[in-house]
Amino acid sequence: MHDLNDLDRRGLPGVNIVTEPFRDGAAVQSDALGLEPAIVWLPHPIQNRSTEELHRLADDTVERILSLLKAG
Repeated sequence: MHDLNDLDRRGLPGVNIVTEPFRDGAAVQSDALGLEPAIVWLPHPIQNRSTEELHRLADDTVERILSLLKAG
């Protein structure tokens, strides 16, 4: 969240990619920073997925990420 805040202060668009269980933590950090972040939420966990699953997940989310970057 701090990296995204830094980008925002520099006028650069950014998107956080966060897994679902971290919604509350992201909200707390966002509020503390006074930031309304662009976030793409992914299912948890990530680390135990196969390469094919990760590619599918990336394919399924890339348009949302690009859309948020263009909106920023």
